[in-house]
Amino acid sequence: MNDDIKSLLDYAISVGQQNNVDFILGLGSQSVNNQIRFSQNKIDINKQWQSDRIELMVVVEGNQVAIGSFSPRDEEYIKDRVEAQIKFAHNMTPSPFFQGLETIRHDVSPLTGHYDSKIDEYKEKAPQMINTCIDKAVNSGAKRVAGSFLFGKNSYYLSSSAGPSGSFKNTFYNLTVRAFQDELDASGQGLACGRIPNGAEKKLTEAAGKAGRFSKMHSNAKQAEAGKYDIIMSPAVAANVIGTIVSDANPLMIMMGRSSLGDKMGERLAPDFVNVVDNGLQPGGLATSPFDIEGTPRSSTSIFTEGVLKSFIHNTTTGNMFQAESTGNGAFINFGMGSKIMAPTPTNVVFNNGDHSFDELLETSRKTIYVTCNWYTRFTSKISTEYSTIPRDAAFIVENGELSTPIKNFRISDKILNHFANIDAMGNDRVQVQWWEVRVPTWLPTMRIKDCRVTTATQ
Repeated sequence: MNDDIKSLLDYAISVGQQNNVDFILGLGSQSVNNQIRFSQNKIDINKQWQSDRIELMVVVEGNQVAIGSFSPRDEEYIKDRVEAQIKFAHNMTPSPFFQGLETIRHDVSPLTGHYDSKIDEYKEKAPQMINTCIDKAVNSGAKRVAGSFLFGKNSYYLSSSAGPSGSFKNTFYNLTVRAFQDELDASGQGLACGRIPNGAEKKLTEAAGKAGRFSKMHSNAKQAEAGKYDIIMSPAVAANVIGTIVSDANPLMIMMGRSSLGDKMGERLAPDFVNVVDNGLQPGGLATSPFDIEGTPRSSTSIFTEGVLKSFIHNTTTGNMFQAESTGNGAFINFGMGSKIMAPTPTNVVFNNGDHSFDELLETSRKTIYVTCNWYTRFTSKISTEYSTIPRDAAFIVENGELSTPIKNFRISDKILNHFANIDAMGNDRVQVQWWEVRVPTWLPTMRIKDCRVTTATQ
C-alpha cells in the first residue's frame, strides 16, 4: 500500500471526528490493472493504469448515512470532500439499513497464497502468454480468436472511528477466450481466473484450447427443438444460473421482497448431496479477504447443508435486526441512482465437488442437452425465480453417452428453484468462475439438471 493513501485516509477519518460525526469509516485502495484485448488472432490493446480510491461512510444523528467515493489528491481536497459528505448526511432521511457498526478490533491472520510476488514482472510475459493461447485455440480448430485478459494487483487499507483497522493486498487474473469458425454461429468459449498469474499457464492454455475445440465441434449447428430436457450445465452456465440462489440468502433481499428464500429456512430445497457455503476465506477466491468493510473477520457460512437451507449472510446491521451474529459479509453496494448502502454481500459461493466424471454425466437415457455458455439471464420474478437465458457458443444434443448434434437458437426458460431441486448429478471438475455474466466468484462443477424447459424462436 502506498503510504500516501494510508495517510490520506487517516486524515479523512480525523476530519470526520473533528466535525463530531457519530461514525466515519473508510477504505483506501490502490490498484494497478493490466488489460490485453485481442481479436482476429492478434493482440489489439495492451494497457496499464493505476487507480487510487477512497470510499467513506459518514453517520450522523444516529442513523443518517452518506456513502461516497473519490480519487484522493491532497489534504485540502479531502477536507472539502469529507465536510461536503457530512453536510449531505445531515440532509438525509434516517436509514432503516443502519443499526450499528463493528466496534471490536480483531486480530486476523494475514492471507497466504493470494499475492504473486512476481506480478510486476508478469507484465512483460503476458503478451507472449496470450499469443500462446491464441495459437492453442487455432491449433485446436478455431479460425478466429478474440477475448480479453485482465491481471493486476490491489492494496487495501481500512480505518474506522469505531475501532477496527487493517490492511491486505492481493493479485488476480481473469481470461475470457471466444473462438469462431467462418460461420457466425459456430463458436466456443473458454474461461480461467485466479489469484496467481505466474504459474497459471496450464489453466490459460487449456481454456483457449477448449474454446477452439468447441467452436469446431459446433459447426453446422441445427435448430433446437422446444421441449423438456435434462441439461448438463458447464460450470460457467451453472454459476450463472444455479449459483444465483445463494444471493437470495441475504436479509436485505428479504426485507426488499426480492428473495425466494425468505420463508424457507429449514426447508430441503436441493438433493442431500448438495452443500453450499459462502466462504470469505476460500483459498484462491477472488472475493477472499481477511475482513469485511466494517473490519469484521471473514468467515465460512453454511448456506445449504445436505440440501437444507441453514443460514443467511449478515453484516452488523442485519445481525442486530435478525438477532444473529455478523458473518463478515458487510460491503458498500449500489442502491440505485448512484447511491450506496452498507449491506451483506456474498463473497465466494462454494458448492461441494461432485463424484462423477464428465463421461458419466453424459450417460443418460433421457433427452439431454449440454450447454457450455449462456448470456442475457433475465428474471420475470425474483420471488418465484422464473427466468430465461440464452445459450451462446457451443451446445449439443447428448446421444448414446456422447456429444452429438450441435444445436442453436434456443432459450432455457424455467425456475431456478426447480433447477436447484432437480440437480441430478454433479461432476468432479469444480472450478472458480467469474466473468461479466458471473459477478460473484462461484466455485462449482459441471451439473446435470432434470426436466428443464427449453423454448425456441420458431415455437
